[in-house]
Amino acid sequence: MDLGDLDDATAPDAAAVVRGWADVPEWVDALVAARPFGSVPSLLDRARTLAASWGASELDSALGDHPRIGDRPTDAASASEQSSMRTAADDVAGRIADGNARYEQRFGRVFLVRAAGRSPEELLAELERRLGNDPSTETQEAVAALADIALHRIRSTFGVPHLTTHVLDATTGTPAVGVGLTLSTVDGTVDGTVIASGTTDGDGRAALGPDVLPRGDHVLRFETGAYFAAAGVPTFHPFVSVAFTVTGTDHLHVPLLLSPFAHSTYRGS
Repeated sequence: MDLGDLDDATAPDAAAVVRGWADVPEWVDALVAARPFGSVPSLLDRARTLAASWGASELDSALGDHPRIGDRPTDAASASEQSSMRTAADDVAGRIADGNARYEQRFGRVFLVRAAGRSPEELLAELERRLGNDPSTETQEAVAALADIALHRIRSTFGVPHLTTHVLDATTGTPAVGVGLTLSTVDGTVDGTVIASGTTDGDGRAALGPDVLPRGDHVLRFETGAYFAAAGVPTFHPFVSVAFTVTGTDHLHVPLLLSPFAHSTYRGS
């Protein structure tokens, strides 16, 4: 779906899309009324701001038909988000089912967590941890999970990658065009598992990966040696690897300031 389709849709059609992100009536109405957004970041910012006021009533509204973790969801979004459960070991699936029952008995609602990007073992650990919460704390965590899911679904709807980069060539003061990129996990092997690859565009920018990266350590490799070789510039670094840890679903921006004999990076926004 293109954002322009949402911006131009009738109010009922737009509401149907937004309701799929989170079935919170006032939030849905406010987002529909706030169109046009013009950009996905603007939509995400508005959605996040409106969700900041959610509480128990919004949570209960949204959980009316929400599937349990480990069930077989009938809606496409939940089915995709819970896809890792299809490979869950029998003992893990059994412990999740038992934990779901204990959670519902303790808190009176379905256990809510963003399943996308999490393994069955991670989902089980989160369920068991939150079973130890007092009711007030758990309501706050469940509301935060509802917002997390909504923002993830917005990014998924519009195909927004989780990671972006911007490479600047400090020797020329211009964007570094055509730098090859490889995004990999760190899984104990020499090179890890490649998730995505690409090349910086005419503005030195690139977007890589799915809308949610798996939690854990990752490496973004910049083929800086080839970039400088193409320009006839000697360089000390044949490539630059930036390692970072993914802990959640917030968008990650990993820029690089580049020169032939030095480089710097930081956690961007």
